[in-house]
This record gives sequence, C-alpha cells and structure tokens, in this order.
Amino acid sequence: MPVAKKWLAFASLTACLFGVHHAQANEPLLYTASATRSLPGDGHSWGFAALDPKRPYLFIARRENGLSVFDIDQQRLLKTLDDSVGANAVAFVPQRNRAYVANMDGSLSIVALDRMEVLQRLKLDAGNLNNLLYDESRDRLIVTSGRRGDHSTLYLIDPKTDRLTNTIDLPAQKLDGPVILENGTFIVPMRDEDQVAAMSGAKLEHRQFWRFKNCSKPGAVAVDESHQRLFVACRGGDPVLVVADLKTGEAITTMPIGRAVNALAYDHSREQLLVPSGADANLSVIQRDSQGRYVMLGAIGTRPWAHNMVLDARRGKAYLFTADFTQPAPTQDQPKPDPVFHPDTFTVLTYTSQ
Repeated sequence: MPVAKKWLAFASLTACLFGVHHAQANEPLLYTASATRSLPGDGHSWGFAALDPKRPYLFIARRENGLSVFDIDQQRLLKTLDDSVGANAVAFVPQRNRAYVANMDGSLSIVALDRMEVLQRLKLDAGNLNNLLYDESRDRLIVTSGRRGDHSTLYLIDPKTDRLTNTIDLPAQKLDGPVILENGTFIVPMRDEDQVAAMSGAKLEHRQFWRFKNCSKPGAVAVDESHQRLFVACRGGDPVLVVADLKTGEAITTMPIGRAVNALAYDHSREQLLVPSGADANLSVIQRDSQGRYVMLGAIGTRPWAHNMVLDARRGKAYLFTADFTQPAPTQDQPKPDPVFHPDTFTVLTYTSQ
C-alpha cells in the first residue's frame, strides 16, 4: 500500500477510535470509587452500619468482630467497642447520648455515644436480633427479631429508661431491614410471605399488608416521603424494583434490578435511588425525572458481596462493605457451600457522586 494511503487509513482508524473514547468519556460516571480501606479481623459475616448523625463516624456492625467505629474523613478505624461481639445493626438517639445495637445473641447493647462504650446488654430474645430503628415521633426504639419458625417479634424500647415496654408478634418467618416515616409509620418487608407490612399506632396496632404482582421475596425498602413513594426490592427469580404509592400500597411501576438486593437508599437532594447488588457487584442509580417517572441511569461496578450500604447524602457519598473470599466448589454433601472470607480483608468502599 502506498505511504499516502497507509497514512489515510491510519488517520481514519484513529478518528474512529477517538470518537469511541470521546463518546465513552461523555457518559455520566454517576459515582466513582474514591477510597478503599481494609480493617483487621477474621469474622465470617457482617451486618448493617449507620452514620453518626453529628460526627463523621460510621458505626459498622461486624458480628464476630464486634462494633467498629470508622472515621470516614480520615479513612481509619477509630476503635472496636469492648463487649460488642455479635453486633448486627445500630441506631442512634443522639439527644440522649445513646446508640443501640441489635446483637446476634438476642441482646440489645446500650452505648454511651460520647465515650463510645457499651454500658449494658439488655436480653430481649433467645435468638438473634436482626435490625432496629428509632421512632422520633414517639421517642421509642423498635427492634426486630431474626428468622423464626412461624412468627417474628417486634420489641419496643423506651430510651428514657432503657426498658422494654412491649412486644408484638407478626406472622412472618423473617423481617428484613425496615424504614420509619416521620409520622412513626413502621414499614418492614416480610420476605418469606411475599408481603410488606405498614404499621402505626401506640402499639403498632394499625396494620396493612401489601402484596405486589411479580414481587417475590421482598428484601429491602426505601421511601421518598416528599412524593409519597415506596420502593421495594424483590429478590425472587426475576428481581424487580416496585415503585408504589406510600399511602395506599398500590404499585405504580416496576423495573428489573440486580440480584439479592439487601439494602436501598433514597437521596432526596438528588432525587435518586441507590440499589446495591453484591451478587452482581454493582450499584444501580435510578433517577426521578421532571415528570415523576423513575429511570435507570446506569450501574457502577463495585465488588462481590458489597450488598449492605450507608448513604451519606450531605457529602454525596455511599459506603459499601465487602471482604475477599474463596468460594468452595460444591460437593454432594454441600451443594451450596458458604463462601470463606479471608482474615483482615473486610473493606469499607467509598463511592462519591459525580
């Protein structure tokens, strides 16, 4: 080929490639990984985390490794609280200088926030506790039990006295992560019953049970109170997100999402829903548009097992958690073996909004 033709061919190919890269560069990045930090420990599981409402501290419930306090500004572990082994979820009552921790042994830890010390462990249940929330409208904690045979239990705690005031049974084998509205309405997925419960009242006596078409195994919920919308992540064979009316429970729309979604978070300032899938190692971003419709913007690559998340909307950051692991091969005795997580690899992943 003559030199001139070779140059033209090269120039044409370069222009094409430049056009591809330019188009890719113009795509929105949504969120980008801005920090990763590994913490010591050799536990084989972890629970939920929550952000201190007054300080840049993540309280991470790491079960066998206890309750770890992580400085998100300095990206370092501040401390792991003594007598905190079994921590599964945490909630804050800052006006009373308290944090409360649901534990795997059925106890509720009461933590002095200023000293970051466990004051006592209040025994609530013979089995594990799964989650808890603070109901500011009634100044009480609502604690959920873990998986049970044919019913689950809610425990109402008075933070003024740190005493159990009531127990409420629900016809559910397992209660997943709940949300609470400003008026105190408590909304919780009942995964095995394919329902979502909405409860209110002094003893949560006013109850609605919502089912959604094609929603199998609801496992996470979030709300947009300003637009009266409820979001439900359904973990079944064909995972979908249900967008429903928050008052009536009537489904408005559905869309496909990733597998085994365990947490949702709605960013009110950006009008975005974040949907992490540890099974698919991604974080989907769904946008509310000017017509009130919800549109999938894309998915950010994360890491396998990064399924629990804390949204820090003020800083425009999302924190996810994972660990390195080995997946044993299936055998006749163990057709679905659990992963083996590697010691000292539990990692806090920080993603920043773009």
